[in-house]
Amino acid sequence: MPARPRSRARAGQAVVRPTASPREIEDLYRRHADELRGYLYRRAGPAGADLLGEVFVVALQRRSDLPAPELRRAWLFGTARRLLLAADRTARRRHSAEAERARLADAVPPGEDDRSAVTRAVQQALASLREQDRELIRLTEWERLPVTEAAMVLGVRAGTARVRLHRARRALADHPALRDLHDRPAGLDGSERSDPTTFGAC
Repeated sequence: MPARPRSRARAGQAVVRPTASPREIEDLYRRHADELRGYLYRRAGPAGADLLGEVFVVALQRRSDLPAPELRRAWLFGTARRLLLAADRTARRRHSAEAERARLADAVPPGEDDRSAVTRAVQQALASLREQDRELIRLTEWERLPVTEAAMVLGVRAGTARVRLHRARRALADHPALRDLHDRPAGLDGSERSDPTTFGAC
C-alpha cells in the first residue's frame, strides 16, 4: 500500500503560520497607525506618541510570531500597552501627575468651570479602580475597542473582561466624586450640569 501524503499536521501538532511580509507590516501601519498614536498619546502625552515607531519595530522583528490577520489589531494594541508599561516603570511621571491632580481634586475654587470639575471627578474615580479595570474602561470607552479585543490586549478571557467591565462601570457610578456631581444644583446662570458619566479622554 502506498504511503499517505504528509501534507497535514498531525493531531496536537502546532500549525506553523507563514511569516508576515514587510508589505503586510506596511499595510498594518497604514490601517492602524492613527488610532494607535491616539491611544499612546492619551496614555502618556507626547512621550507616549513617540512610542508608535517602536510598536512597528517590534512587529517587524516578530513577523514570524504575528497572529492571524483578524487578530493583529489587538496584538498591536497589546504591544503598545506593554511598551507604555515599560516606559512607566522607568519614569513614573504620568502616575505622579495623576496623583497630584487627585490631591487637588477637592480644592475647587469658586466659580470654576463645570467641565473642569467633571474632568477632575472622572480622573479621581478612574484612579480608584485597579489598573487593569481602568485600562478596560479606557479601551472600550475611549478607544472604542470591542470587549473581545480589549480582553486580548489585557491578556484575559472575553467573559472575564465583560464581568470586570460591568463591575468597573458600577464602581464608577457609585464613586462619591461622581455622585456628588449628580447631586450638585445647576449653575447660577441656570445652565445644566455636565454629565459625569460621559467619559471623555481626560
